[in-house]
Amino acid sequence: MSREPGSAGRPKASSRDTIEEAAAELFLEQGYSATTIEQITQRAGVSRATFFNYFESKSDLLWIDADRAIERFSECLASGMPVSSAITRTASEIGAERVPLAVAQAEAMGTRDELVASGLARVARVTALIRGALANEWSQDRHSLALNVRANALAGAILAAWTAWIRGGIDRLTLVEYVYDALALVQLEQ
Repeated sequence: MSREPGSAGRPKASSRDTIEEAAAELFLEQGYSATTIEQITQRAGVSRATFFNYFESKSDLLWIDADRAIERFSECLASGMPVSSAITRTASEIGAERVPLAVAQAEAMGTRDELVASGLARVARVTALIRGALANEWSQDRHSLALNVRANALAGAILAAWTAWIRGGIDRLTLVEYVYDALALVQLEQ
């Protein structure tokens, strides 16, 4: 396999996957804050430009699976699927092997503060997606208090379910089981 000119490290297979693996290794070895993009690209055997073709920032590496799930959720909503169905469909497609290491190993990787800071944008995006879809489903003003409370409650339920799933350890249930339980606590009624 070929390597990029002037790069050391692994052969270039799937650059995105290789960058993800290199970052996870480095975060475990030396912590998130001590790891630079240069170290990640060197370990992955790719250029800095290649890194930025896939990721806008180092913190995006912490959210790979969550970002994929949010994109899938957005696709489900765009297809006209009702919000509750889109939530459970997305959750059902996430297997146990997709537990985000940066969250599950936040203590070892030193990612806790960055997860909080960069996670807010993801929660806001999910809330906005839900708000827009509920406004369409229920023919309500997307700025109404009732609609915003519902959207935030559902986003909070998703986040709580996701967190419980990650913390479930080796005995964890499927993500969709946690999601069903969380949604039952936040009834989706107009």
